[in-house]
Amino acid sequence: MNQDDTMISVQHVGKRFGTFTAVHDACLDIRRGEFFSILGASGSGKTTLLRILAGFEAASSGAVFIDGGQIDSVPPHQRPVNMVFQNYAIFPHLNVADNIGFGLRKLKLGRSERRARIDAMLEMIKLPGFGDRQADQLSGGQRQRVALARALILRPKVLLLDEPLGALDKQLREQMQLELRALQRSVGITFVLVTHDQEEALTLSDRIAVMADGRVLQVDTPAGLYERPHSRRVAGFVGNMNFLTAKVLSQANGAARIDIPDCGTTCSIATERLAHCGRDISLAIRPERITLLRERPVSPASAVAGVLRDRMYLGERTHFQVELEPGGTTVAVSSSTMKAERLGRLDPGAQVWLSWPDDALIPLSDD
Repeated sequence: MNQDDTMISVQHVGKRFGTFTAVHDACLDIRRGEFFSILGASGSGKTTLLRILAGFEAASSGAVFIDGGQIDSVPPHQRPVNMVFQNYAIFPHLNVADNIGFGLRKLKLGRSERRARIDAMLEMIKLPGFGDRQADQLSGGQRQRVALARALILRPKVLLLDEPLGALDKQLREQMQLELRALQRSVGITFVLVTHDQEEALTLSDRIAVMADGRVLQVDTPAGLYERPHSRRVAGFVGNMNFLTAKVLSQANGAARIDIPDCGTTCSIATERLAHCGRDISLAIRPERITLLRERPVSPASAVAGVLRDRMYLGERTHFQVELEPGGTTVAVSSSTMKAERLGRLDPGAQVWLSWPDDALIPLSDD
């Protein structure tokens, strides 16, 4: 990444609380104007890392740079960042306009300029005319918009978001995701989002860092994480995934021949991240890359016999649980409901066949 394109550089940052290490040697470069997400389960270290960026926690090791300047010793209120929290942090005794304009007081702006900035933010968050409303007159989504406006009105270089949509119900959260992405594009500044919601991260982000146990496991685009996870941990955390064990039989010309005992089949895959011949490797395959059939297909070498164990209708998609006959491993299969209906009635216990293209198999490195 060109240094001029880098807004945030996290260089070998660690954070210890006594004998517990919350963040291990984190390295990240976040681009100027990028919507970047840090994704991880509870205890992964993602919020601690965000608090280090904000200045609420001091790193135990390493350094943080924002827009080329090292900020480790800079107090939170002097950093070119602002933060939005999950609980909105709206002042209940102030109306919407005063909440949004709260941070402008230290700038000593004239009344007309202050009002103009507040009105511009109300337009941006689609709440024109709401300036005189009290906090208790707002819905959850409206309160979160006001919190965003209050953070953006000071024109920070970076906006930090700590699970800002976590308190909203599913439908409102999905609506706010679209609005948040549109807002980031309109203001053009760097957004850094912390979330445990993989769907939210995939929807909003230009790139995502997956964290677990205080370590950054992989940084990639949403498509890269979903289609090319490097490790079993990342593969299991981003989307639904099936895992199989295979043995490398041979390697030549950029491809490897592998044996998959659970499927009773051999196939070829790319040699990237593969172990040496004779070693066991882990493979991943997405449920939607597997085709479910009533009869054995004529051409695919990867055809595997199975027994249908369960079928779940989920609207536009239907999910199947199939037990592979060679090894008894159960795999998930996802199909559009339209395709599933073409199969006709399939009850638990029915004999079925599964197939997939060779490029659906993802070789994984050790965690």
